[in-house]
Amino acid sequence: MRLDVPSGRGIAFDTNMLARPTQRRLMTLWCELAGERTAIIPQVMLELTAEPPFAPLSAHTQRTAWAEIARAPKSPFELVVLDAPAQALFGRILMEFTLPCFPLLNNVDEITTHPDAIVLAQGLAAGMDVVVSNNMRSIDHVEINGLVRQKFGRNTGLLVAADDALLEAHPCGEGSHALLAMALASAWPDDAQQLTLDDAETVLRSLCKRLEGATMPQTATRLRNRFATDGDLPSALREASEIAAASNALRHERVRTAWVKRGEVDAAELPG
Repeated sequence: MRLDVPSGRGIAFDTNMLARPTQRRLMTLWCELAGERTAIIPQVMLELTAEPPFAPLSAHTQRTAWAEIARAPKSPFELVVLDAPAQALFGRILMEFTLPCFPLLNNVDEITTHPDAIVLAQGLAAGMDVVVSNNMRSIDHVEINGLVRQKFGRNTGLLVAADDALLEAHPCGEGSHALLAMALASAWPDDAQQLTLDDAETVLRSLCKRLEGATMPQTATRLRNRFATDGDLPSALREASEIAAASNALRHERVRTAWVKRGEVDAAELPG
């Protein structure tokens, strides 16, 4: 029996895309430039703010920062809330998942309490079109997307790897130029208004190394290729500088960075 689920609510991200600065800055900037706030599914917010026992001060500050930034008046994030019908649908979706969807589990009884399964079921129940995740080992993307098409009444899947999502959203030509400017802006030094070409190449090289470590090698290769072949690199740098200066998401990131370095959260410092 097919279980129809809603759609049309845009993009959400798995915890692994928001927990670390490199991925978070790039993903939130991508959403912002598309005119959207970055959606946070309830389970993802729970994981971002959960306080493990004996956590170091830096971890406590990071989790407190999430709570403050996500609920700030001008937050770049949107907290997804499941109403009563969506909560009921969420429970029904969980029961449809199969063991091949989560290959690290031992039996189907573990699915209903598995964080990855909860994230995906909440995303489907909330009507998210896509959940971007680089979690390939504990979630089988092909199995999940096949199940979504077969049982949940959707023409497309749900899960997309970050590499595929970014490259599909920024096709060749001007799209590649825009991707380069956006990526440079996401890594733009907080204390710099302008960068020389050599400085920009250094910033990009460091960013690409981090992206490769974050399971985004195709994006890293695409950025290197475009930097080497772009017909107007000064324009890309100007655009990146303007994006970095104007971005609400990056303003919040600069405050977050200051809080973590200081080990203290002060909500009064958030952009007003």
